[in-house]
Amino acid sequence: MTSPRSRILGSIRDGLLRAQLPAEVHRPPAAPAPPPGVPGTEALAAQFAATLTALAGHVHRARGAAEAADLITGIARENQSASFISWDEGALECPGLLAALGARGLSRVAYHVGADAGQRLSEVDALARIGLGLTGAHAALAESGGLVLVSGPGRGRLPSILPPVHVAVVAERRLRASLADLVHEEPGLLAGGSNVVIVAGPSRTADIEMTLTHGVHGPKHLHVVLLA
Repeated sequence: MTSPRSRILGSIRDGLLRAQLPAEVHRPPAAPAPPPGVPGTEALAAQFAATLTALAGHVHRARGAAEAADLITGIARENQSASFISWDEGALECPGLLAALGARGLSRVAYHVGADAGQRLSEVDALARIGLGLTGAHAALAESGGLVLVSGPGRGRLPSILPPVHVAVVAERRLRASLADLVHEEPGLLAGGSNVVIVAGPSRTADIEMTLTHGVHGPKHLHVVLLA
């Protein structure tokens, strides 16, 4: 006497033996997909600016360190900041920028946060009075208005998260259409630094009574200076 399981398996086997496969449908080969268009720098810059502006960010254009320093100095003054913390100049990819900011009266503050918990708290408290953080970016994404920040030597995390104003200086050659394009171009991106984040606009939250508030968990203002 066969078991229910054996009967079910036997029925499946018999059905497979009697099954008729559909006839093969001969279709003409698909035409090769055209290569995707690659937007030019101006198109990418315009899309990035529009997207980031919609996210309450600000985009500026500059040619060289002097123009960038003028813009950053103006942003600092608007926000009553006389000092800043920043990435190293090599990581900013704008030679002469730090010296130009110093010549305009902005003081760069060196920062170091140690491993000791008690000491670290006092060090962060001291840095909390700094009004502006200055970084570069690994890429600027036109589709999302996002900045890809890769932390590492000379590229600390604090300048982009601690001060109320974050200014990123980004060469136009680092504009990319989307995150997918960037990852396709650089599949090892996530292994390139100790921390990889995407910043799209100033910090925002609506946790309290569904009211949108900026600057609760990070910078209240984000400015991007695109360098030609």
